[in-house]
Amino acid sequence: MGKLIVSEFLSLDGRFEGPPGAEMGWVHRGFSPQLEEGQAERYANLRGLVMGRRTFEALGSYWPTPAAQEEHLFEQMNSLPKLVVSHREDVGSWQNSRHLGEDPLESLRRERSGGDLMVIGSRSLVQQLAEADMIDEYQLLLFPEVLGTGELLFPDQGPPADFTLSRTETFPNDVLVLHYTRNRDNQS
Repeated sequence: MGKLIVSEFLSLDGRFEGPPGAEMGWVHRGFSPQLEEGQAERYANLRGLVMGRRTFEALGSYWPTPAAQEEHLFEQMNSLPKLVVSHREDVGSWQNSRHLGEDPLESLRRERSGGDLMVIGSRSLVQQLAEADMIDEYQLLLFPEVLGTGELLFPDQGPPADFTLSRTETFPNDVLVLHYTRNRDNQS
């Protein structure tokens, strides 16, 4: 069975997203060609990407366009299957995209039997998956910024879960990628 991996950009103070109008500027400042190559390596063996509607629409408005053609991740972002969790069934025209249906968590359980899936962005979806204890690994891209305001990845009342640091990667601009694997032997 494949793993369900959550990959998220994170500030030092646990922010998933900055304040309105500057939601992702902090990520752009810390990104480097090496980090993008690392992302490509992490995507290389995936069966697909999983996204909520807002993330899907934001990424779908950029990656299939000519402006993205020079990006290192262009081919992967467009060729990987994109599984969309949304109340609306229409997923537009971004190639290899499909809606996960009425019961997305059950669909994800079936889908991951074919290989690893990675959730990107999609904070509310990540919280639903955490509540259902479906997350096998977090890949947290930690950026050296304290945002002070913005959306937190982990809610105050989230479920407890035990993870083990399984790998670290260091990139220019002091960005770390922390891989945490679910420790199901010590159920919380």
